[in-house]
Amino acid sequence: MKHLNLHQKHSIMAAYRESPLRQQLSLAMTVGVLLVALLSSLASTWQGSRQIRQSMLEQGQRVAENFARQSTLALLSGSPENAAESAAATLAFPDVTRVEIHQANGSPLLVRGAPDHSKLNHVSSPYGTKQAQLESETGNDWRFVAPVIHKVEASPFDLDAVAKAQQLGFVRVVQSKTTLTRMVTNVLLINLAVSFSCAFVFLLVIRSLSNRLTRPLAALSSAMARAERGEDDAQAPVFGPKDVVDMANSYNRMITTLQDRELALRDSQARYREVIESVKEAIFQTDSLGRWILLNPAWTEITGFALDMSLQQPLLDFIFHGDRARVAELQRQLATGMLRTVEYEVRFIHRNGTEGWAEIKQHGRFDAKGVFIGTAGTFDDITERKHNEQELAAHRQHLEDQVQIRTAALQAVNKELEAFSYSVSHDLRAPLRAVDGFARMLQEDCGPTLPDEGKDYLNRIIAAATRMSQLTDGLLSLARVSRNELHRKPVDLSAMVGGLFDELQATFPERRVNITIEPELTANADQEMMLAVLQNLVSNAWKFTAKRELAHIEFGRTRTAHGTGFYLRDDGAGFDMAYAGKLFGAFQRLHGKEEFQGTGIGLATVQRIIHRHGGEIWAEASVDNGATFYFTLPDD
Repeated sequence: MKHLNLHQKHSIMAAYRESPLRQQLSLAMTVGVLLVALLSSLASTWQGSRQIRQSMLEQGQRVAENFARQSTLALLSGSPENAAESAAATLAFPDVTRVEIHQANGSPLLVRGAPDHSKLNHVSSPYGTKQAQLESETGNDWRFVAPVIHKVEASPFDLDAVAKAQQLGFVRVVQSKTTLTRMVTNVLLINLAVSFSCAFVFLLVIRSLSNRLTRPLAALSSAMARAERGEDDAQAPVFGPKDVVDMANSYNRMITTLQDRELALRDSQARYREVIESVKEAIFQTDSLGRWILLNPAWTEITGFALDMSLQQPLLDFIFHGDRARVAELQRQLATGMLRTVEYEVRFIHRNGTEGWAEIKQHGRFDAKGVFIGTAGTFDDITERKHNEQELAAHRQHLEDQVQIRTAALQAVNKELEAFSYSVSHDLRAPLRAVDGFARMLQEDCGPTLPDEGKDYLNRIIAAATRMSQLTDGLLSLARVSRNELHRKPVDLSAMVGGLFDELQATFPERRVNITIEPELTANADQEMMLAVLQNLVSNAWKFTAKRELAHIEFGRTRTAHGTGFYLRDDGAGFDMAYAGKLFGAFQRLHGKEEFQGTGIGLATVQRIIHRHGGEIWAEASVDNGATFYFTLPDD
């Protein structure tokens, strides 16, 4: 309940903060004025009740003293009938509910009025006092006592005698608090009526003043909202206090300036479009990801692809696959600033499926802060010229030369791809660190002042940089596998798997995993490479069983169609065997990254290591029933 009340309080405060200024002022003033009125009423009533109480206490004492004087004869004669009339007169007094006359020894002589239900201990006689006093007080009444004193005059024949005062007994008067309660209630109601009437009048005055302030502000806010939606009528009405009028005038001047600039921009864009649509070369722009964001109609004439089919599509998708690696490298050099401009010839794919040749002149685009935002350039069709060159070259080359050239080109492309992978992995580290570092600095220094949209952008930048760094590490690992030499020696695979699981269990102590490892499984292999293989396989088994309350993972040896091999089996998420062909491809993932994290490089690295050892690796699985990875390692 405490959490619920806290949640309700937060909801109420959030609703108050999100309400318009006019409503906030109205609510705050109403609550404040009513609270002041209530407190002032209570304070005034408390002060009045004290005065009324004091007055009624003095009245009760006077009634008790008067009744005591009238009870002298009854006590002297010992006859209650002599005090019956005075008792009736006293009971007739407002709020007096009971009267008592007690003799000197405390025994009652006369009791009239309502029964006494009080449990208070009665004093026997108020000796030592010469006037009425408050004996006790309950929640409903007061009890007053007064002594009955008889003065004995001295005898005129006794010259030494003096007058003596004798206490014959005492009286008790019980007075109800009914009048006090009624009077205090009336005072409270009158105070509340007066206070809330004044508060109502004050609120009317304050509301009138606040409306004079909030109405022009609300009108200005409405105009800003229209401007944000792109409406033409975005001017704000000018009225209200001078400060608000000045603000509205400044806003209207700003809107007029922006509208004029927008019209000028539209005219400039129209003229620019007329120019680029009239040339025969394809003029283009790409964004930072290499996707077309601007193409003129000449593009359709050259490639056959409509503009709406091409925009937002990657440039590389239209390049012949054999040239994509070279073009991708040039795009990387433009993005990193290694090259300011490039000019190259490349094959492209026509919409009808044929190949064409284009000459591309391209330069990088950077914003005012030096951040790469894309490229711009021209795309000129040179297909006819290249065909003529190729026909001339074909006549000068023999078939064997062509085969050798293509073989050498294929080898060069493979080496270039490998070098490119290694180069990308290294060269991307510095800009990635810069992007991540500056983004985190910006988040720490300026995060509290940024709007929610800006904070979201920063979080996305940091997350993307982190993921790219992981991909870079994966590429480095993949590149090292291809370059490093094998150093075969006996490797204890069982101990290696056990150590990896011990580390994972220590890192995730909350996981419940039943691990079975066949002991003393060894292989003649490179120790570092096999550690990378088992680390990837064990990590995958641990990751994909995360949703099991009690997971089971097993490592052992078995006979396969390729000879004696090893296996790692789990009962995790598994996968659809229809997609098994993608399993060991770089950057291939069979599960969404929202469901399971990963880079898609680990299994590609595992396959390359196993193949370098001359072995084979494959997997068997079904959805939600786990997966088993098999691999073989020849002895030589």
